[in-house]
Amino acid sequence: MIELLIAMAISSFQILGITQIFIDNKRNYIYQQNQSANQEGSRFSLILLEQQLYKAGYRRTPQDARDFIFPAVAATNGCMAFAAGQVIRPTTNGQGICMRYQRATNSERDCQGNTITSDTPVTVKIERTTAGQLQCAVRSGTGTFSAAATLLENVSQIQFEYGIDSQGADRVADAYVPYNNVPSLSDVIAVRYATLLESTSTNVALSNDSYYFPLSSTAATTPSDSRLYRSVQGTTTLRNIAP
Repeated sequence: MIELLIAMAISSFQILGITQIFIDNKRNYIYQQNQSANQEGSRFSLILLEQQLYKAGYRRTPQDARDFIFPAVAATNGCMAFAAGQVIRPTTNGQGICMRYQRATNSERDCQGNTITSDTPVTVKIERTTAGQLQCAVRSGTGTFSAAATLLENVSQIQFEYGIDSQGADRVADAYVPYNNVPSLSDVIAVRYATLLESTSTNVALSNDSYYFPLSSTAATTPSDSRLYRSVQGTTTLRNIAP
């Protein structure tokens, strides 16, 4: 009987040890998966915004005046009004950006993957929803926007700052301003953007995962949950506008 009790005790300790190893391995696997998802999502957001911003203001015939190719358009569907020649405008809620360009080739596709069928300028709106989705909608000319397509999930925050050419001659950004301080008639020469991605799992961090958002912030934010966070930012000069 004593030998049986000893054997049971040893077996219990072994089972507890194996169980703990299993739990630790599972926790580590979930952590790595969520960390990788944040990294991939952050990388995708930077690539997406950079690629779209590079297109802003593109004209198939460069000698054509921007005012002619891109006429004035009233505010619609969350995009601020465009003055003639303007190719970048913030969304009215500051959570997105609207840009105009012509297709470069006959087979070019928009941010939803659809072929752009004519040389009529398209307007692309990329915006974060309250549900944390980064969505894209497209409009041809002065028509209506397509239904928004979700490109990225788990975007906790997004921020845009706009480089303004206040002198109007050198085509260089003199200052970066938030969306609600962009003058209605000034040219935007560059865009600075930042995204904060959060993990899908809620209890994955060993402790509250502090982050800086945007990265230029000098104060860390400590969330109340145990998600993983990743903050990234970039700046793109509008090469079709600036020299």
